[in-house]
Amino acid sequence: MSLESEDSEAISDLDASLKTQDKPIIDAFSYAEHQVLLTTEVSERVDLSDRQVRRRLKDLASRDILGTRKPGRDRLWWLKQDVREPITAQYPLLRFARDRTSVQLLLVGLGVGIVALVLVPIASLAYAYTVSPPLITREMLLEGGLLASMLASGFLIAAVVAAVTGWLGRRVGIKSPR
Repeated sequence: MSLESEDSEAISDLDASLKTQDKPIIDAFSYAEHQVLLTTEVSERVDLSDRQVRRRLKDLASRDILGTRKPGRDRLWWLKQDVREPITAQYPLLRFARDRTSVQLLLVGLGVGIVALVLVPIASLAYAYTVSPPLITREMLLEGGLLASMLASGFLIAAVVAAVTGWLGRRVGIKSPR
């Protein structure tokens, strides 16, 4: 293998790694409270140096993915309309759920609770009328309903603990990692 082909492979590997850095930069716009960001705001949201962020932002602007303007001292950046934004940028409630562990635990707890609400009455009716459901026993049905009830309770308690912990952390000034 010649030295020249080794260099071209190294350059193509470098280009590939730079392309993978575009996604976190584009995703930074979905985490933002507003659609226009300063270069420093993008840098705060990604795990890259300021220099790398500036280079990636300029590359994205040259490929017409980002719009840019420098009205004063700082440069502004925004996603162009033809770029497909993450769904969390379009629906703030999904962004809220994505960013809060307590909301995720609450949703899982509610889902498991709904399963319990279905299984327990079916098991009760099966016992009351001495009917045996197909493929499972009445005992398995009742045990599944009770297990789902306990799991739902555990998820809901964990959601409350996570919410209180997050609130206390914000109150004290501890930033949560993203």
